[in-house]
Amino acid sequence: MGLKEQLLSFLFSFLYGFVVIFAYKISYKYLYFGKNIYKFLNSLLFMIDLTLIYFKMFYIINGGIINIYFILITVLTFIYFKDRIRKIKKNK
Repeated sequence: MGLKEQLLSFLFSFLYGFVVIFAYKISYKYLYFGKNIYKFLNSLLFMIDLTLIYFKMFYIINGGIINIYFILITVLTFIYFKDRIRKIKKNK
């Protein structure tokens, strides 16, 4: 995987995180309120849909290649930004 594909993959993963957060906020009431069977089915479908969309787009970008260092960099960047955002919200 070339540098261009790595950068596109990283950028896509980072931006897709915001899409997941937005979709989660919209579907919050369907995931946590109602009968248990509906909560389970909605959670399952939500997870499967977002995962399939992610891997389909990832396949389009770089042929579906996922390297361990790419996952490591993505996770570490997520943790870093999550901590930064939490500190900003705590100071407000």
